[in-house]
Amino acid sequence: MTYADYGRYDVILADPPWSYHGSQTKPAAAAKHYDTMPDEELLQFTGITDRLSPRGLLFMWATGPRLDFAMECLTSWGLTFRGVAFVWVKTRRDGTPVGAQGVRPSTVKPTTEFVLAASRVRKGRPLPLHDEAVRQVVLAPRQEHSRKPDDVHEALERMYPNARKLEMFARRGRDGWDAWGNQAPPATAAA
Repeated sequence: MTYADYGRYDVILADPPWSYHGSQTKPAAAAKHYDTMPDEELLQFTGITDRLSPRGLLFMWATGPRLDFAMECLTSWGLTFRGVAFVWVKTRRDGTPVGAQGVRPSTVKPTTEFVLAASRVRKGRPLPLHDEAVRQVVLAPRQEHSRKPDDVHEALERMYPNARKLEMFARRGRDGWDAWGNQAPPATAAA
């Protein structure tokens, strides 16, 4: 299946391969685990808006250190920021929040990640919302580098059960979702 074969989606969950300033040789550096995209390339990336249906929603992962740039990308892609859909508070296996690790902070070390919501639609609900009881805060343990909790997929599935869904920059597949990315499993259309 080629990229053009994917068509358009009502819900896109994206985890862009952000590049980070500072040392990329440290074991936890993103570039040690996957190819990152330079900022200019991400700003010009049309893949998301090419695949997003006219009333579709983009849910995009962003870290605190790149939050300003994530907002810049949304504007560059012609999308309107609709709010923070989810906040992932990283926990230990026992459920307590992790201590700060990772990048050197300018203020405090980040222990959360955000899922930003954006659409072409500026007002109102772009898509009918099936489940209004989904919670914004996700308490979930960290896993291998950059792997996100399944809770966000599950929440989006409850919110938009009949929507056509795509995970961009995916590294693994999930039933009911198409996956695209250089580490994604072989393409199979979602049922």
